[in-house]
Amino acid sequence: MKKILILSFFIFTVTTNIKAQEIIELDEAVYIALKNNTGVSNLEKSLEIQKLNTGIAKGNLIPTLDLNLRWSRNNTFSEGTVTFQNGIPNIVPAQDTWINNFNLGLSSNVTLFNGFSNLKQIDLEEETETSVNINLDKQKYDIVYNINSTYFDVLKKDKIVIVNDENLTDSKAQLDRIKEFMNVGMRTIADVYRQDVQVAQNELLLERSKNDYKKSKVDLLLAMNTDMDKEYSVSDKNIQTNLSNAELKVILDKNSNTDALVNIALQKRYDYKVSQQDIRISQTQYTIDKKNLYFPTLSGFVNYNLSNSRIENVLDFRSFNFGLAISYSIFQGFKLDNKSQASEISIKQKQDDIQQLEQQIRSEIKKAYIDLETQYKQLEILDRNIVSAEQDKILSDENYRVGLGTLLDAQTAAVKLNALRIDRINAYYDFLLAERRLKFYVGDLK
Repeated sequence: MKKILILSFFIFTVTTNIKAQEIIELDEAVYIALKNNTGVSNLEKSLEIQKLNTGIAKGNLIPTLDLNLRWSRNNTFSEGTVTFQNGIPNIVPAQDTWINNFNLGLSSNVTLFNGFSNLKQIDLEEETETSVNINLDKQKYDIVYNINSTYFDVLKKDKIVIVNDENLTDSKAQLDRIKEFMNVGMRTIADVYRQDVQVAQNELLLERSKNDYKKSKVDLLLAMNTDMDKEYSVSDKNIQTNLSNAELKVILDKNSNTDALVNIALQKRYDYKVSQQDIRISQTQYTIDKKNLYFPTLSGFVNYNLSNSRIENVLDFRSFNFGLAISYSIFQGFKLDNKSQASEISIKQKQDDIQQLEQQIRSEIKKAYIDLETQYKQLEILDRNIVSAEQDKILSDENYRVGLGTLLDAQTAAVKLNALRIDRINAYYDFLLAERRLKFYVGDLK
């Protein structure tokens, strides 16, 4: 029985660890976010509705066919009276009669001509459908960048935890060495206390970085709109995290021609496509309004009716008629004319908006490239500073060991090196994210 309990506990522990070690890669995080995002879901539903509206517009070209069934029962009542015709009395007897009336009819109507406004209405619905589709793609594209940004933040915070953990291990090892020095009379108890304080500070630094890391993982779960209690880790195996400065320079140079990037953005950016599509929709609506203003509507109709007071004799009385009807609006309180003018003004407004958007795109791309360039220069400087700080730490530790330096010098060198290593992690991942931000603004983020 004891062995069974031990085995069960072992299986439970292994299962728990496996669950805790679940790894979510960047592509998977994007997939989960796209699947769970309510904005994407709502736009997909809107697209389905718009497809139905397009079908309705096409259906308006087809003649309608209506079946009409009607039954009524009429009562005629009179108390009776006497009427005179040429002086001769005529007795009208009292009556109380009920008569059934059965009607069966088919009718059909079709618009034959209205300046082809009905055809343009189909174009309008198809343009609107295209607009919804582009908005759906834009929503997905924005989610991709948001997940990239949040995912990179988790990776960065994870690396910082590792660096702080190594720093804590190093400071503990230094404390152990100082205690050994004290035991042989080479150091005082004061140095032990000072280093113990430094260890405590490094422990606090590690705990804070772990706290930031945990919160960044919660932010990623929120961005994915998934279970907030999910235990997972992230992976950078598909992300280039060890690029040399030369490789980073290649990335920087590849994106240096911002004018070319702007031209690409004007072809790929979804918000720019949406603005262009809005202009097309307004132009189509303007065309429809002009046609409704100037052209009459010609329609055809067909009616076939059966009626009688007895249902079994309903075929005894039949009527059939067909014809054409034309209507033309002469005056409707300037309603059609004002609507046409409003559509024309809307086109001009949206053309002004798209010019402003072009300026915004140029501004975003230029600033994104400046950020990329700044992060590259910062990495160059940090790499040189880290080399110097590593040498300072080695020298300070050795001087303290042989009694030529103070503990404060060694601690200062260790703190400086750790801070530079963390700054380097921040700068590196900020560079990778800056590259993705630039691609996002260009419309080329995969």
